[in-house]
Amino acid sequence: MKQTIFFSLLCLFSFISYGQPPNGILNTPQSTNQIGVTENGTNMSKGKLEVNANFESNSLLKQDSSYFNVNQKMEEREFSEQDDTKDLRETDKTVQVFSAFSLVRQNSKFNKFQRTPMPAEQSEMDAKVKQLELISPNSWEYHLAYYLAGNYNLDRSQALEKAFQMNPENFEVQKQYVSLKYISGDTLKAQNALSIMSMNEVISLAAERYTSDVLTSCSMNSTLVTHGFEDTYGALFNQFSHQQRMDVNVVSLDFLQSPQYRKALEGKGYVLPKTTKIDVGYLSQFCYLNADKELFLSVTIPRTYLEPLSKKLFPIGVTFQYANAPAENLPDRQEDMWFNQLNKYGLTEGEERSKFAMNYIPLLLYLEQKYIQEGNEVLLLQVRDSMDFILGKKAIKKSGN
Repeated sequence: MKQTIFFSLLCLFSFISYGQPPNGILNTPQSTNQIGVTENGTNMSKGKLEVNANFESNSLLKQDSSYFNVNQKMEEREFSEQDDTKDLRETDKTVQVFSAFSLVRQNSKFNKFQRTPMPAEQSEMDAKVKQLELISPNSWEYHLAYYLAGNYNLDRSQALEKAFQMNPENFEVQKQYVSLKYISGDTLKAQNALSIMSMNEVISLAAERYTSDVLTSCSMNSTLVTHGFEDTYGALFNQFSHQQRMDVNVVSLDFLQSPQYRKALEGKGYVLPKTTKIDVGYLSQFCYLNADKELFLSVTIPRTYLEPLSKKLFPIGVTFQYANAPAENLPDRQEDMWFNQLNKYGLTEGEERSKFAMNYIPLLLYLEQKYIQEGNEVLLLQVRDSMDFILGKKAIKKSGN
């Protein structure tokens, strides 16, 4: 197949492929500490006060120990209620500041040009962490925010361990706990946390099945470069829980913010750019410096990252292989993947169309050109039928309807 045709298709692919939602979108923070106003007073004495009716004043009554006990307990109750009200105010303030922190971090993750927060965003996150430290230094929100503001720096791992002990059910805590254990090399705990996230459908079935196809698309002993939450965690879940393609080394652009993660990759023989700013330029340099590592890039990586590399990217399944030229057996390999290897979850009639469906279009466009040139009308019709379904041009017939 002519390379000029392929390059023109590749340019089209980068515009229509599905880019996954940015990593780090937090759920609205929910405090797991249910605050209730409690009364701290003890029962009043059941003893009766013997008061002489001839007393013209209550001076003796006021000196009675029972009287003082009642007054003391009433004061304790007032102080207790004041303390509970103060706790409620502090809890509300904690949720408010943590929500503001989360919003800044979320906006940072929406950046299509870099994973490292902008300096202004980093300063604002650090300021919110300081606020949380003053308001509620013992809260799980403070410990989580402190770790998050470090951008996967394991020097802050103790804070995340505390957040996990205090609120292990929180999805963001679970997510960051996986990153901590994976980067530190504790794959057993990372696997357990990933399994919990899968059971809670934080890692959806669609993401799990799709990333299974992503791993299948990679060649033996290769490197898979991922970008966000779904492609990274989905691939790791398939590796750890299903033992799928353990030969593939997953490299997360998000985790590359961590100095410990970068050091670990260098220990595996990767050559890393000198800069610590993880952005579009970093990916280009990384690919250039590690061209001998059989690099495969997840299609979910934003188009802005892929465009500078477009002349060296060739669609393999639902990935782009970084190479100087397409493999000679590429047409046969693509055909075998589509018809025999990929599970193609959510791409057939009777299934709800997967949100990852558009990521299969580059492969199908490649096969379409192949069958046009070969004059294979039967397979051409099948490929176009699949594209029509993915693009919504064909009515979806759900089973049971």
